[in-house]
Order: sequence, then structure tokens, then C-alpha cells
Amino acid sequence: MASGKMEGPSAPAVRRDPYEVLCVSRDSSDQEIKSAYRKLALKYHPDKNASNPEASELFKEVAYSYSILSDPEKRRQYDTAGFEALESDGMDMEIDLSNLGTVNTMFAALFSKLGVPIKTTVSATVLEEALNGTVTVRPLPIGTSVNGKVDKQCAHFFGVTINDEQAQAGIVIRVISAAQSKFKLLYFEQEANGGYGLALQEAITI
Repeated sequence: MASGKMEGPSAPAVRRDPYEVLCVSRDSSDQEIKSAYRKLALKYHPDKNASNPEASELFKEVAYSYSILSDPEKRRQYDTAGFEALESDGMDMEIDLSNLGTVNTMFAALFSKLGVPIKTTVSATVLEEALNGTVTVRPLPIGTSVNGKVDKQCAHFFGVTINDEQAQAGIVIRVISAAQSKFKLLYFEQEANGGYGLALQEAITI
């Protein structure tokens, strides 16, 4: 299939206007919203605010707001009728490979989540190194496999090049751990500066 489903961030106890949370206007572009989200997510990341419990709640609020404004349909629904329009539709997000161009590279990373206090949290160090372009991305041809060890709260990055036909058919990435460790599969997109920004993260762990 061409899409895989992942769980969206849960709603905070008290919901604020997502535009207000991300400090953007209603006519902000997708890129402006994305940039605001990344800045705030790093600012309130639990890794950087171990002594500030409020930061964890702000981090969740930022993630929840972005899950609305980053989805064109959910953003339209919210703009039209507020949170009520979203409640019946849920907060699931989909990874749709069919909108890729003829030949594209999907950047993926396996993140070892052992020791991470919040299951949806990725180490701030991993995100910053990826965004700065200081990570090593190994090519991973379709149909091949790699072996290795991913240290706790670290990530291995791979670049997978796919064409239109493969995008329409869908791809499967399988992770097997002999030690029964848990991992999170992350999807990145390349930024203008050559770094990689987190786009989506698969909720299922293996």
C-alpha cells in the first residue's frame, strides 16, 4: 500500500489556538509553520529541560498544534470550525509515498528509544545533528539489508532512492533485534542547507 498510518500526538488537557502556540499567523506558509515548530520543539525538548516539568507539557502542546497545522485537511477543518471539526476525525496522520516525484530519496533513521522517558520523544542531539547535516547517511538500495548496533538514544541514517512505481506500490522497512530492543523509524526530508529535518515518525516499535 502507498501509505502507512502512525499515531498523532495526544491533545493537551487545555487546548489553545495552534497558531498562538506556534507563534504564527493564520496566513503563514507551510515552511513558516514548520520552522516555528522545529524551533519551539527544540526549545521545550525534555532533554534540555530535565528540571522544568512544564517544558514537557509545552513540548506536547507544540507537537499537537503542529499535527493540526502541518496537515492541509486538518488545518482547513480547524480554520473553518475550530477543534470541534477535528474531534470526530481523530488525530491520525498518514505517510503517503504517492506524492513523491519521479525519482526521490527518502531519508530514514532507526532511533533506539531505550531509556527515553516519553515514547514519542526523540533525542534533541539526534535532531540537531541531523538538521546541521553532521550525520552520516548510508545508501540503502531497495531489497538489501544491513546489520549493526544502534546505541541507546542514537540513530543510524539511511537514504533510500525510489521511483514513482515503487512509491505507488509502497515500501516496507523491517527491523529485527536479536536482543528484543525497541526502535522508532523516523522519516526525514532534506533542508536547503543540506541538513535533514524530521518529517514523520512511525509509532510502531519492533
